[in-house]
Amino acid sequence: MTFGVTPKDRHSIYPTIAPDNFVGALEDKVALVTGAGRGIGKAIALALAHAGAHIALLARTKSQLDVLAEEIKAKYHRKTLVLPVDATNQSDVAVAFEKTEEELGKVDILVVNAGITLWRPFLYCDFDEDFWRIMEVNFKAPMFIIQLAIKSMHKRKSGCIIAMSSQAVVKRIPGVSAYSASKVALNTSIGALQDELDASGESEIHMYAISPGIVQTDLFDGFRQYEEDMEKMESGCMQWWKEILDGALDPPELCAQTCVYLATGKAKELRGRHIDAVKDLQSVVDQADIVKKENLYDMSIKQLDG
Repeated sequence: MTFGVTPKDRHSIYPTIAPDNFVGALEDKVALVTGAGRGIGKAIALALAHAGAHIALLARTKSQLDVLAEEIKAKYHRKTLVLPVDATNQSDVAVAFEKTEEELGKVDILVVNAGITLWRPFLYCDFDEDFWRIMEVNFKAPMFIIQLAIKSMHKRKSGCIIAMSSQAVVKRIPGVSAYSASKVALNTSIGALQDELDASGESEIHMYAISPGIVQTDLFDGFRQYEEDMEKMESGCMQWWKEILDGALDPPELCAQTCVYLATGKAKELRGRHIDAVKDLQSVVDQADIVKKENLYDMSIKQLDG
């Protein structure tokens, strides 16, 4: 069974999300971006600043954040705040969030981007050091700061929260079970939290889980770390992975500009759902009635009728 019109694949910036369309669209909004020092997080911070937002930059490496903060101030004349914090340290994150609201203003936009992965079959994983560590970084840490943001946004009944997801939530990929589990948990939680907000009449707080496409970032640096274990699982699978990663063709700016579009509220009818940055977003927004009626882009299990 098919629903609606298939959105076009987009592997570069396209007219709907072009930066020039959003100059001033987020004027004087306050955005907090985690994992902001490099890669996709850095691109998101720059895109939000270009649209007019002041930016709090949270990541572990201060030197990277300092360079990015200077770039934002020089290019876009926006306020910045450098927060050299480990996203899994709850007390430090709480202090950083409070400092953001004290120095920049109440957080209007939260982008939870920090994450890690591991290519290693579950059979060979150290449960705490491998599997559960990924769950803590990719799920527990995002949920902690998301709750901080919701508590703040609840008082104003407005705000946007975007959590970094993956195509690993829509297809089963052997060898990355921890990563997949963490992203499925995050996606499901985003949907459930949005339902809670809508039920209490706070639909002006809108949340999304976004898949950035296949972007060549530092996340992929260690994909050969446990090559022997991966090959035990399935001979030749590392060559398959290499071809995928070598063919990564989605720029981080594609996801970044999609985040800007979401932050403006233009896709609010899709709130609580999975957004694929590679799919033409305007096409999905235009078919929002079908999306909602058929419950598409949602973490649900389809079952046989009867």
